[in-house]
Amino acid sequence: MLHKLKRLPVYLKGMLLMTLLRPAAAVLRRTNSAYRHLWLVMERGFDARDNGYWFFRYLREQQPQVNACFVIDPDSPDSGKVSQFGRTVAWRSLKHYLMYLAADMLIGTHVQPASPDLMAFYHLRQIGIHPQGKQVFLQHGIIQNDMQFMKYPGLKVDFFASGGKLEYDYLVSEYGFPEGVIQYTGLCRFDNLTRGNSPAGEILVMPTWRGSDYPQGEQFYDTAYYRTFQSLLENPRLICLLEERDLWLVFYPHIEIQKELDKFRPASDRIILASWKNYDVQSLLMRCNMLITDYSSVFFDAGYMGKPVVYYEFDMEDFRKYHYREGYFSAEKHGFGPVVRTEEDLVNAVYECVVNDFRMREEYRKRLEAFFPVRDEKNCERVYRAVSRLKSGK
Repeated sequence: MLHKLKRLPVYLKGMLLMTLLRPAAAVLRRTNSAYRHLWLVMERGFDARDNGYWFFRYLREQQPQVNACFVIDPDSPDSGKVSQFGRTVAWRSLKHYLMYLAADMLIGTHVQPASPDLMAFYHLRQIGIHPQGKQVFLQHGIIQNDMQFMKYPGLKVDFFASGGKLEYDYLVSEYGFPEGVIQYTGLCRFDNLTRGNSPAGEILVMPTWRGSDYPQGEQFYDTAYYRTFQSLLENPRLICLLEERDLWLVFYPHIEIQKELDKFRPASDRIILASWKNYDVQSLLMRCNMLITDYSSVFFDAGYMGKPVVYYEFDMEDFRKYHYREGYFSAEKHGFGPVVRTEEDLVNAVYECVVNDFRMREEYRKRLEAFFPVRDEKNCERVYRAVSRLKSGK
């Protein structure tokens, strides 16, 4: 509740602008070709590295007849990358608000797609304040946990992309959306994974965050998260392995933990602290030979490429306390690699994987194939067809 009260000015601004600008947006929609039949695409507003970017790029390269525009902060390090493919609009600008109200399709990776403020407009939607465009939810990653705020009718969207068969079955049975909203299309960013898969002798460590209430700042030093990964970055056996096998370890925590990245101190120049401003997640995944994560859904991307995964679940109680409740997916039952609880077991698992030339064991490959019965480069195409049907009402 306190969090919502702090954001009250944002909600009021959204309500005011939605009310005042709606008539102008309606006029532009009728009279200005830039606003007519518009597909507005966005991720978080300050980036272009995820399903939104890859879908926008697909539209510009394969479906140029679509009037598409990407929302991004002009100061974003990704701004130039996305603008080379097509039209962009500045995040939270007046033009963004007008396009948001005028667009036929509002397409994004997060709740309340393409909105000037994702969570504020998510809550405004609950009281009936929303734009006219169809809501197309591309997802930010495959769902594995019980995410209550994404269930219907809390989240109201017209299309909900699912990335895997087990996820699709779970969403359809548990999330309560009307029939046909959730579709198993695959995630748009998967298209590029197999095209650019180029292992470069890197072990990628990519843990997720622990929720907005997890200790931050100086208190972060006292957390199990910091102590665990700082210890790993100093592990002598691991460093020895990197040196002997001419490998690199790349440490890239979730973007919500990146503000604490400078607190970590690696004990070898073969360990890289990767900032989100300089390193792209998908590029790291394509370059790595294996992935170490805790609970991040990024392991689905690694699995899509057939790369081995190790789950380092050292603080499950904290994760469930500060973040998401368990859903349908269990790493022990469904995961694409071993689950370890201690640093010693983790290093042992890494050694085994390296000795095995980074090949996925057969039992994990069978789980992978069950989760992804379809692995191809047509995910964007399937999403496009689904959105086109949505537009035509079929």
